[in-house]
Amino acid sequence: MTLLTKSKEARIIQVGIVLYWVFFWFLNVVDKFIGEATFLWVGKDRLGQLVKYFSSIGIENDFIALNVLRLTTFLEILAFFFVLLALIYQLIGNKKRAYNLFFLGTLFGLIIFSFFSIGDQVFGDRAELLEHTTYWIALIISWGAYIYFPKAK
Repeated sequence: MTLLTKSKEARIIQVGIVLYWVFFWFLNVVDKFIGEATFLWVGKDRLGQLVKYFSSIGIENDFIALNVLRLTTFLEILAFFFVLLALIYQLIGNKKRAYNLFFLGTLFGLIIFSFFSIGDQVFGDRAELLEHTTYWIALIISWGAYIYFPKAK
């Protein structure tokens, strides 16, 4: 296998990793705005879920739940924005810029899933804790693969 082939394969793997996270964050953001079942989409009422969580610990103020939802949506939009830019720079060949932007997208993802995991523990939702921990680990593995493949020659 020639170096050129390995380089192409590494680029394909990197683009695939970034593309996965672009779709992941995009669909997470869309899910925040479509909170019910519609044609070709089964949304989840995140605000209702947060209101229920906060009520379970004695906080009956819907304003707090709404602002937590706004904060997480904003962080998810930032993660999406960074990985989308990383994909664009990856495709045009600016590897350094793509690397830096994908790092920021990964960092925001880690912050988001850490935040969610803490909330899952406070609210006692072990299923969500498992899910968010799995995504946290997937981000770490994705980052490792993203930086490893160009060096695997």
